[in-house]
Amino acid sequence: MRALPAFALIGLLAFSGSAVADEKDRKATLKQLEGTYLIIGFDGKGLKLTEDDFKPLPDVERKIVIKGDQIIANLKGKEDVATIKLDPSQKPPHFTVIDKNNTKDYGIYKFENGLLLICSTEGGLEEDRPKEFKGSDKAVLITLKKVVPKGTASRSESK
Repeated sequence: MRALPAFALIGLLAFSGSAVADEKDRKATLKQLEGTYLIIGFDGKGLKLTEDDFKPLPDVERKIVIKGDQIIANLKGKEDVATIKLDPSQKPPHFTVIDKNNTKDYGIYKFENGLLLICSTEGGLEEDRPKEFKGSDKAVLITLKKVVPKGTASRSESK
């Protein structure tokens, strides 16, 4: 379906303004997410772990760092760096993680009671993105708690 040229121009201007606003939202949300987190919960793929299950592990083995558009985990003693892209305009907000092999994991995220909840697929297609915060055979739900540096006042994240 083709629009009249005037409507097309108006639509293009509205879209470009919206794209700039969306990019600002993404950057603001990424800035809000920046920090060091510890995994304190995992549910999915037939496994359910609580904070008590994670406590015996050294922090370095359950640490996730978000810095700029990078997400960094420690896998088998080596840093694993990937790119994270957010789309906070979706309900619930979406994220996509792209690893060094260009493999994409699709997920959703939210802040709840000072925790960051992420639910995602491993690989797969974008249409496989979870619709709810629930672990399953195909999706994992990970609960992350932000590490507050010593000497810094704690503030709760809200969304």
